[in-house]
Amino acid sequence: MDNLLSVRQIAYMLKVHPLTIRRYIKEGRLKAIKVGGNVRIKETDLQAFHKALDEAPVQQSIILKAKKTIARPFTEIDPLLRLNGRGASFISEGSS
Repeated sequence: MDNLLSVRQIAYMLKVHPLTIRRYIKEGRLKAIKVGGNVRIKETDLQAFHKALDEAPVQQSIILKAKKTIARPFTEIDPLLRLNGRGASFISEGSS
């Protein structure tokens, strides 16, 4: 017989928030059952879920997909150096 684990226990094991586990259950990614009004996950279902996560292709981060640009140096026509108002005296004093 499989051990039944609570949402909180699974969240602790996977190092995610319990609401994330509930979202996985709602989306159908993780099987769960109700026992006495409480949500429980079988240990075998957790192992299958974990195995599916390991086998899923790793998505590249958005940063890696973004076009890499080379930083440009500041120039005198840069809007940041042409500030008016509060703090403008600090910039103009430093650039003099």
